[in-house]
Amino acid sequence: MSQALPPRRHYRPKPHETQATQLPFVRHLPQRGQPHHWQMPPADDYVDACAYGRECAAHLAQYLKDNPDRHNKGLLGKIAYDIDFRDPHHARGYWVGFFNYAEQLMLLGALRCDVFQHVDSVHAMQRALIAKTELEGKTPGRNS
Repeated sequence: MSQALPPRRHYRPKPHETQATQLPFVRHLPQRGQPHHWQMPPADDYVDACAYGRECAAHLAQYLKDNPDRHNKGLLGKIAYDIDFRDPHHARGYWVGFFNYAEQLMLLGALRCDVFQHVDSVHAMQRALIAKTELEGKTPGRNS
């Protein structure tokens, strides 16, 4: 492999480190005013880019594992939003490897539970949160 992979690490929370900018593919861009969730090095080889993308998906999974309170914050959507899916060159391998490995991790999780029973419990929790906010006289937000 000609391209170095990002160093592996844990993402256990520290008081000053709870942002996704700890991830090797997320960069804070001052000119944008917010993080860009898909900053990759130049890609010279499709196979290497796929490997790097898989590694980045593993970093995301480790980040979520180490920071379970950070799930449901739309991070995967922000990553997808910042990817240029039109790039026909080697850089395509980054997102192909990333999403293929994310699917593998999803399969591993799905094998450990009844996914429909689980989603039913998530639906029930969402309904309970909405009922709670209504009882408190608050308007539920779109991301509740």
